[in-house]
This record gives sequence, C-alpha cells and structure tokens, in this order.
Amino acid sequence: MPGGCEHCEHDHAGGADPHAHDPASNGQAFVPPPQPRRVIPEFAMLWRGLGLLVVATAACAGAVGATRHSAWLAVPSASLMGLAGLLAGWAAAIHLTGGEQFDDHPFV
Repeated sequence: MPGGCEHCEHDHAGGADPHAHDPASNGQAFVPPPQPRRVIPEFAMLWRGLGLLVVATAACAGAVGATRHSAWLAVPSASLMGLAGLLAGWAAAIHLTGGEQFDDHPFV
C-alpha cells in the first residue's frame, strides 16, 4: 500500500509522523498532566479527612474503654471498634494527603 507500512492498515501519506497516533510505537509512555503541589488538600478532602479522623479516634477510644470496662465486652466490641478505627484512620490519611490519583493511565 502506498505511503503505509507493514503493520498499519491506513495510509501515512502527507509527510506526517507515521506513528503519531500511537505513543507506544514511538517508545513514549503516557505522562499525566502535572498537578499543582498542595500543602493542604482542597476543602472537600480536608473536611472529609478530619471527619474520618474524629471517627477513628472515637472508635479507638471506644475499644480501649470497652476493654477497661469488661473483659466480656473486649472480645466482640473492642475488636470491631478497633478494626473500624484502623480503617477510618487509613481513610483519613488518604484524604488528608490529597487522595488517590487515578489519572496515571491513558485509558482511565
């Protein structure tokens, strides 16, 4: 085929870069656009992170209080409150550090 190549099915006539349509064929990887650097996350992430931090602190304090109050309460409730506190603390850390970035792939 005129102006084409053996692994493409379309014409590359006109002097254009033959593989400008496919960055992987040029050896270039997808680079996401640069994000502004923030010391404090945006307002929505900040208040959600602080709220989750309060939930984590209350759940951990409840687990410690249940353990001190009764050994029977420590088994079911302290383990559940401790797990809730751990997960809420993890979510708070994600929110307060700016959240997860899902724009590191060209198809997302």
